[in-house]
Amino acid sequence: MATTAITRLDQLRADLLAHVGRYELKTPDWNAFPANSGFPELARAQIRYVGAGGSPKHDDPATLPAEHFTLSLIFQEPGKYAAMHHHEIEEAFLVLQGVLTVTWDYHGDHVDMRLGPRDMVLNPPGRPHGFRNDGFEPVVLSIMVGSPRPLAPVYSSHPRDTAQAGAPVRGFRAGLEEHRAGFDGCIVRYRDRLPIREPAGFARMPYLGQGGVAPGRFRNDLIYLPTGCSVKAYTRPVEDVYFVLQGCLTAGWQEGGQVVEARLGPRDLLLSPAGQPHYFRNEGVEAVQFEMVVGTPEPETVIFQAA
Repeated sequence: MATTAITRLDQLRADLLAHVGRYELKTPDWNAFPANSGFPELARAQIRYVGAGGSPKHDDPATLPAEHFTLSLIFQEPGKYAAMHHHEIEEAFLVLQGVLTVTWDYHGDHVDMRLGPRDMVLNPPGRPHGFRNDGFEPVVLSIMVGSPRPLAPVYSSHPRDTAQAGAPVRGFRAGLEEHRAGFDGCIVRYRDRLPIREPAGFARMPYLGQGGVAPGRFRNDLIYLPTGCSVKAYTRPVEDVYFVLQGCLTAGWQEGGQVVEARLGPRDLLLSPAGQPHYFRNEGVEAVQFEMVVGTPEPETVIFQAA
């Protein structure tokens, strides 16, 4: 009996650790996007956590398998840009560091919006968009795409086709107020977020869904977890992800009376599959902020309970 119990516990621990993405173990891929090859002005690096995002490297063994969304990090140096393109599904950018300029194309009319740390934009399916770093520090952003295996991006303006065709258009153009309003409706400003205070003692700031931008295929909340706060295990019919932005998070799985845990530091990630009882708590010395990404656009149904 003891041997069986130990075996089950060891298997559960191994399964949990197999669903953790450690930031320090990731190797930035500077060749993630083949269309950028040979164009140094388009250079950017990708770190893959869940799925491959817009990269064709779907079979990367260091990447967790995607079900309803992908999640990766992008690193872009000052002066670099991404050529105008679109996807068949929605794509969300959350800025973690620096200031990102995002451009939408309305049949040749370009509109810019600048995003600071903790700001997000949801690029709808079919909307041509590009982005660039006009600042003096590198930009780091998390990118989520609403498909486990998205199609390759379709470029509408790229320097390989015509000289300077993909070059960014800087500044706002006159007479585009109606376009800017539509664009602004797909942006979440961190400074404008009003938290939902959960009875379990933490705050949830909706980014996609429930007071944020209307989501397409997944939901995203920013969680603020005070020191000492802990929630009981819960389950979902879909997967969810904890991606830590600040502090250290303790996350755990339960199964058959067994409990295993992992500590997640900044830019570490845990993916919990559908049906897996899991929980989180903050036993550190500072508040924790983390993204909670859920594989459905439906409103939150979990009733979080303090542990």
